[in-house]
Amino acid sequence: MQINVWFNCGLSQTPFLISALRTAMAPGEDFRIFASHIEASPALAAVADSFEIEHRLGADAYVAYALDFVQRNSIHVLLAHTRRSALSDHKAAFAAVGCQVITAGSRKVIRFLRGKTELYDKVTAAGGLGIAVPEFISAKGAAATMAAIACLRQRHGTVCIKPSAALGGHGFRIVSDLGGSYAGVFNGDFLPMTMAETEVYLARKVKDDREMMVMPYLGGPEHSLDCLSQQGKLVRAIDRVKFPGGLRELLDDRPDLVEAAARLTELLCLDGLYNVQFLESDAGVPYLLEINARMAGGTYIGGLTGVLLPYWAIRLAIGTATASDVPQPRTGMDIHMDRTTRAVITAEQTLPSAP
Repeated sequence: MQINVWFNCGLSQTPFLISALRTAMAPGEDFRIFASHIEASPALAAVADSFEIEHRLGADAYVAYALDFVQRNSIHVLLAHTRRSALSDHKAAFAAVGCQVITAGSRKVIRFLRGKTELYDKVTAAGGLGIAVPEFISAKGAAATMAAIACLRQRHGTVCIKPSAALGGHGFRIVSDLGGSYAGVFNGDFLPMTMAETEVYLARKVKDDREMMVMPYLGGPEHSLDCLSQQGKLVRAIDRVKFPGGLRELLDDRPDLVEAAARLTELLCLDGLYNVQFLESDAGVPYLLEINARMAGGTYIGGLTGVLLPYWAIRLAIGTATASDVPQPRTGMDIHMDRTTRAVITAEQTLPSAP
């Protein structure tokens, strides 16, 4: 049976993910891939069986468009990226026309994960779950943020700031005694800022009602766990250790972080595909950084473990596999990517794989 899968407007790495999905398919499986974006995308059009340009629409209008798209193209599975909160509210309507919508949970869960302070507070209120949460201060406006920075610097020296609700590294800055340059402060560089540079930056960039988080700067490796779950039960997680520069990753074996992701999945009743991030301190203690209610851009890299999570998410959604069918990932691979395209250049087994 042909299975029609739709990737709606989403990550720039989606072409890599679609190519990995074709590689993951078993003999005899027939996935027809549909993709859409708000702009023309030769890369997407080249790897998808069908490509369509989306219009910029509000939430309700987008749901109506998506339902029409699903029925026009007999879509069986929608891996939702854009408007995933709105789409999650209408899963029953999509199911009624034969389409399973994959999101990280309900609208309430997806919206909850936009703010870090609420996540940290919920984990703490649940007894910590054995998961370290970084010390932080929330502040609104430039003056209060500067006061929070001064407070935490007395205990931790170097600190960092970021909007409480922001995607990826947007708005992230480091504050230390080793400043960068005023040009770097405003062009998006992650160069450290002095207190004087930080005051100028906040005065120009942070409005009085914008909530900022101030935390100790954690300089250790970042662990990005790509996760697949079913209604609050983790099925599999793949740990990608990310190195500075963004061109090298290690597919690591960290049962402790996988177990932490499982506890978070149960606490928040997460579903489908999402990403949990941990950051190590200089002492090697992993701290919870954030949970992204979507696939990470590097999810396709995890396919090199032999387990491409979106492939298994599709099979779980259409009922051709159960959670026990999903194999354990092979770990220990050192991955290097091209600077321009971010395509994988080399994948070398450098550590023993998990048993």
